[in-house]
Amino acid sequence: MGFFDTTQKALSRGLSVFYGELFDVGYTSGAAYYWDGFGPFTRYGHTYLGAANVVARSEIPFGVDDEAGDLTLTMSGVDATILNKVRAEEAEIYGRPLVIWGQFFGEDLQPSGTRWQLFQGTMDVPTYSVSSFGERAISISCEGEWTDRNNARHSRFSDRDQKARFPGDRGLEYVYRYTFGVRRQWPKYS
Repeated sequence: MGFFDTTQKALSRGLSVFYGELFDVGYTSGAAYYWDGFGPFTRYGHTYLGAANVVARSEIPFGVDDEAGDLTLTMSGVDATILNKVRAEEAEIYGRPLVIWGQFFGEDLQPSGTRWQLFQGTMDVPTYSVSSFGERAISISCEGEWTDRNNARHSRFSDRDQKARFPGDRGLEYVYRYTFGVRRQWPKYS
């Protein structure tokens, strides 16, 4: 793949290659940029703020069996002030876009090659938790780009959906019957 060229050259010379992730978050008030390192990082026309000590993410879903999986971002070790601020501004987060990029770095901690997209989705309502030791955490579930939040599951196989897309089409008129074991000869010639 083209975006691994610089990294593969470094590895072939016996050098170490480091990996980082860049987060583009589209809040209601405007875009924000974070990365999983320390301090600010300027690249691609943005300054990414380091969030390595507080932000973690779950595994990235890769659509096994055409499943539109979810990803969870977790901010742990937050104080009550941050927790209350997030609670007061949930509308800033809900339904807003999130893009996660992968980026390789050389031994000099400078970017090696260009970034590539790992995940694109929409953030949901944050949830809150407090451990028995009093450590607070905020978790945000993110639905992937293949999740259609406005339609019911398998809606493309409904008669109503088919007729909305193609008026007059009767191809899915009897689909609801098949879910309950009714058998019909298909096609039926007179």
